[in-house]
Amino acid sequence: MTKHVRKTGYLTLCMLFFSILLSGCLTSAKLDKYVAKQYNNELPKVTKKKKEGIEVTTALKEGDLHISNTTYKTDKLLPLIVYWKYNHRQSCSLNSKIAMTHFTNAVYSQATKTFTDKLNGRKLELTLDQAPTTFSLVAKENVIWLIYAFSWAKFYVEPDKKDLIVSYKLSGAEGEKTGKITVKNNDSNVGLRYFQSWKSATSEYLTFYNSNMNYLASSFMKELAKEL
Repeated sequence: MTKHVRKTGYLTLCMLFFSILLSGCLTSAKLDKYVAKQYNNELPKVTKKKKEGIEVTTALKEGDLHISNTTYKTDKLLPLIVYWKYNHRQSCSLNSKIAMTHFTNAVYSQATKTFTDKLNGRKLELTLDQAPTTFSLVAKENVIWLIYAFSWAKFYVEPDKKDLIVSYKLSGAEGEKTGKITVKNNDSNVGLRYFQSWKSATSEYLTFYNSNMNYLASSFMKELAKEL
């Protein structure tokens, strides 16, 4: 067996080990089960009282009754003689009803008397066109051969960076007014802390996600109030 073949075989075993380690410790089913647990195994419900004259709908694709659906894939496999790069990704798609519920609750919460007075008896229809609904747990692994094999990895949560986009239609005796408002989503990647588990990282991100959806929806209502 040549030295080159031995090196390549060793690197292959290293990458296989990392692949089994990540996919074995964190499967798509495990992530979905844990995400569901964070939502008490049920989709959140609208808890704020509906405001008269305001109708909220969504154009987001409706999923099934699952809290989330996760898919696992590897990408950017770069097998060279002395350097290998291998990326793992668990992409978790949250049920769109989660984003819709947070948006609806924020709208009804922000629709104070000052806001509803601006409607002056007119009907306001809001359509949630786009919202962040996914996140990924990503592991970037590297192996380099310098006599011996050295490896290192970077783990982080990659959020859905989609902006919040909402269409509105205000109709009454004087006619209709339509528009579309985009709220910038400044969410960014979050690296896992030293020895932080994927469960802890997922729990922290979902807490932030829920808070961020409320923030985006509240920001939309402030912009909408300026346009009415």
